[in-house]
Amino acid sequence: MRRKKLALLSLAALFCLLLSGCFVKTVDELYTLPRHSDEYDNLQKAIDEVMAAAGCEYCAPISGSNQQSVQLADLDGDGEEEAIVFAKTSDEKPLKAYVFDKLDGAYQNISVIEGNGAAFARVEYVDLDGEPGLEILIGRQLTDQVLQSVSAYALDSGEIVRLMTASYSQFTTCDLDNNGMTDLFLLRFDAEKKQGTAELYRYRKGLMEKGQEIPLSSSAVSVKRIMTGAVAYNIPAVFVTSAQEEDSLATDVFIFRGGTFQNVSALDDTQQTVRNPFAYACDINSDGLVELPELVSLPAADAAGETYSLIRWYHLGLDGKREIVLRTYHRFSGGWYVEIPESWDERVTISRAEEIEGARGALTFSYWNGSAQVDPIFTIYAFTGEKRLERAQEDGRFLLLEQSDVCFSAQLGTAAQAQELTPDELRQMFHIIHVDWNTGET
Repeated sequence: MRRKKLALLSLAALFCLLLSGCFVKTVDELYTLPRHSDEYDNLQKAIDEVMAAAGCEYCAPISGSNQQSVQLADLDGDGEEEAIVFAKTSDEKPLKAYVFDKLDGAYQNISVIEGNGAAFARVEYVDLDGEPGLEILIGRQLTDQVLQSVSAYALDSGEIVRLMTASYSQFTTCDLDNNGMTDLFLLRFDAEKKQGTAELYRYRKGLMEKGQEIPLSSSAVSVKRIMTGAVAYNIPAVFVTSAQEEDSLATDVFIFRGGTFQNVSALDDTQQTVRNPFAYACDINSDGLVELPELVSLPAADAAGETYSLIRWYHLGLDGKREIVLRTYHRFSGGWYVEIPESWDERVTISRAEEIEGARGALTFSYWNGSAQVDPIFTIYAFTGEKRLERAQEDGRFLLLEQSDVCFSAQLGTAAQAQELTPDELRQMFHIIHVDWNTGET
């Protein structure tokens, strides 16, 4: 698969505007190209002429990674980028995407993509057909409702060709059939039935061919996250985590195998929802495969104690069978998690530790023998304040991890399991929860 080439307007353009004293530009003017070279001047002039003649205004996509009104991409594979300008008019088809190409040394408007809608929802540039040049995926917001429209376009011999159009609630791109070309994965929901369906579009004989519609395995109120990864080695998959009623999550795993689009989760006899708004599928152990979470309630240290849950992370096999690969306790409010050995499964209990000055949210992990008697294995602390590093290493505590504003430390207990655990081993078991910057979620 050839190397994709996509250059978007960078922060340097904004710095050029600021340094030139352009602090009073209008919003539309700030969307225009920087005037710092003959080439850009030429393109800006061509854009201004088209915008004036059509009586339109800039209309940047409102979501996704490409949110500029003017974007650059090599659509025809000639090694030079075309300019795509997103605008809106008062016409019957108000949304316009003008394509400019350099001909005889000057930019010219060679085509326009027109469509209905209130706004451009999202724009992506991908290789759909395996040929030189990128194709454009344009999502349009039809109304203020969830349902939207997406179309795929290719630039062929100077002409824009539409490859497909479909309605969708959410979409992502992936190479689900492993043929080196990008596929389009769509989700669509029926508001009345609360039933979601997935569709896969693959390039075939000049068009994007729609495959079989596959339902999500359970009713969904909304989709919380879509991610791509590997469900098995060399088997790519799309993982769709949906919010169910009563604040629970369920994950569906879609693959393309043996010429068939499938939902592997439908084969899972023990499928269940996860009642935790933060537990998402991820590659928790960095083995290159995506693991799914299963929550297991832990025994309470005492009858009036707070209830805690262990997360069992498992691989979902192509036959729907589960293989547990890791156990963790996630302290989402504290931003950390700790691995739990397999031998402690359903034998560990968690309780709040005694308060210590400068520490917040300290938790004690103990071994539960089936009765009220528990033996502490270790306690994890999070120290803040000016003396955090000093306090983190007092009274038998040792440092797990130092960050700019917090020091995590631990203290081993008296349980037999604690005698088999070293500070270095506990440091390896302790991890920070990383935030997905695209979603703001863990």
